[in-house]
Amino acid sequence: MLKIESKPEATGTVKLALAGKMHANSLGEIRRAIDRARRQRFRRVTLDLGEITLADRASIDFLAQQSKEEVELVNCPPYLASWIERER
Repeated sequence: MLKIESKPEATGTVKLALAGKMHANSLGEIRRAIDRARRQRFRRVTLDLGEITLADRASIDFLAQQSKEEVELVNCPPYLASWIERER
């Protein structure tokens, strides 16, 4: 199960803190959270990956694509960061 918590920041950024297991079935929910943040006119959207415990291939592909579309990935565990970098 994946938990998504939206945390607006004073800088005009919204941080979406993700926690738990990230898999293909949860990507739609993440996309909707990103879209909601953009509709609220936040200047930047960041995905905080510090509490991700497991991710599948589809999730890594999704994160690599989001990082190309101006979504910043923060607190990315090393095992995810290297996998995402290979997919870019």
